[in-house]
Amino acid sequence: MMRDCASRMLLVLTLGAVGLGAYLRLQQIELQWLTDDEWHAVHKILSGATYLEIARSVGGADFSIPQTLAYKWLAGHVGIDELGMRLPMLAGGILLVAGAAWWVWRVFGAWAALYCTTLLAISPLLIAFSRTARPYALTVLLACVTVLALAEWRRAPRGGLLWLAGLGAFFACWLHMAVAPFVVVPIAALVVENCWQAWRQRRWCLSVPLLAMAAAVAVGVGLAAVLPMLLSRGALASRMGADLPTLETYLGVWSIWFGVSSNGLALALLVPACVGAVECWRRRPDVMVLFGLGLTCAMVGIYASRPAWVHNPLTFGRYLLPVLPFLLLWVALGGLRLGGALGWPGARLAVLGVLAAVLFVNAPTRDLLMRPNNFTLNYWYQFDYRPEYNPVRRLFEAFPESPFWRRLGEFEPQSKRIAVAGHGLESYSQLDVRWQPIHRQIVLNGQRMGLCDPPPYWGEVPEGSGFELRNAVSLASVAAMRAASLDYVVFKRNTSGMNVPDIEPCIARFREIHGVPAYEDAFLVAFDMKY
Repeated sequence: MMRDCASRMLLVLTLGAVGLGAYLRLQQIELQWLTDDEWHAVHKILSGATYLEIARSVGGADFSIPQTLAYKWLAGHVGIDELGMRLPMLAGGILLVAGAAWWVWRVFGAWAALYCTTLLAISPLLIAFSRTARPYALTVLLACVTVLALAEWRRAPRGGLLWLAGLGAFFACWLHMAVAPFVVVPIAALVVENCWQAWRQRRWCLSVPLLAMAAAVAVGVGLAAVLPMLLSRGALASRMGADLPTLETYLGVWSIWFGVSSNGLALALLVPACVGAVECWRRRPDVMVLFGLGLTCAMVGIYASRPAWVHNPLTFGRYLLPVLPFLLLWVALGGLRLGGALGWPGARLAVLGVLAAVLFVNAPTRDLLMRPNNFTLNYWYQFDYRPEYNPVRRLFEAFPESPFWRRLGEFEPQSKRIAVAGHGLESYSQLDVRWQPIHRQIVLNGQRMGLCDPPPYWGEVPEGSGFELRNAVSLASVAAMRAASLDYVVFKRNTSGMNVPDIEPCIARFREIHGVPAYEDAFLVAFDMKY
């Protein structure tokens, strides 16, 4: 009876952890601006590229082929907004947490499932990528599915598992080829092992299902992913042969993966991770071998291709993103081992509580939960979780604050809606992430197209394009601004060092149309839009 009660309690807590993971990925998602690389697919579509042109290229500014094809179809037929662009990644991020809970419970037990699910649920990097209109949340899910399906098939061959792994590998590679070593190499390793066994036993029929799946994956990945890369050799060459990981990269990537602001804490977490890795090797060496082969080949690929920006811990960690769920599994197993060793009632739950609390306190999660927050994906939070190593924070902190923001903060939080202009699509030009905690109002992306046209590919969409951005508004359209219920339009000045075009012509044009601004200083011009 006691055992059944404990099992039910653990099931409820694990489901609660899954729910927490879903909440952290969904909270305020409707407020988030498109930012940074999320614009790559949009710009490709706005350039007039056909379906065929998208399918046979990876672009100078890399985009995910299937993701961009889907966006083009949706924009052309039913329209798509920021939430629609992010829905697949949200689903993938939540499925990763829920799927891990099921698999770990089945393989390592209820307590391990609770520990692992909790760590996956609160992981800042997994939360961020689940909210980003880039394919990373899907590729890490598919990579895990592929490796685990192959390991399960190796233990008990079933055709369904084999083709699940094949589909996972194909779609992972098509979405983003950087994940290829983690899914293709394990398949190749099993092909070699299986063929060796078939040769020794003189039973070649044993290899047929695996060879058929491997051949299908090879043809599919070759046509859908490798061929576009070959046809985009020039664009790829511009992103290769540039950088290598450094000692600082290897130190910083642990804080990125663990989601903590301290090098010391990140290194300390390697202790339970090592303990848990040994336990995982003892229980499931097949999973460890397949994962290890993929990781090894991914590292070889990084050093051979030297991709641009890979010296940044975030970029390096993204190339090796399938490591993260396994790393958190190891920390969970190591923490559980510690809780069991303490020997007193409630020790396991106490260790989990301390571990989760330490990670939460040292992560940016508290700031990301601030309401409202339109900028949870901004590099102010996400480039490096160690503030002293984050160049976006250093850049923004050098800019003086306009008194206007504190005046705006005198109003009830979330009672005003402000459109801001004078930035680009990159995080490092969006100073508003620094001002929003001061004024606590809703901020919309002021689109200048039609008022004073910005340069091409500047993070703006024309009306009628099919992209119906909820967190952007055209400053050239009185009707659009009224529909957005704007209280103020703010043009930011003095953004030198951010590669932002001169905003003064926009201010002059807006002044001609809407009259004298309500506030003006050296840093901004604000127009009262309450008609």
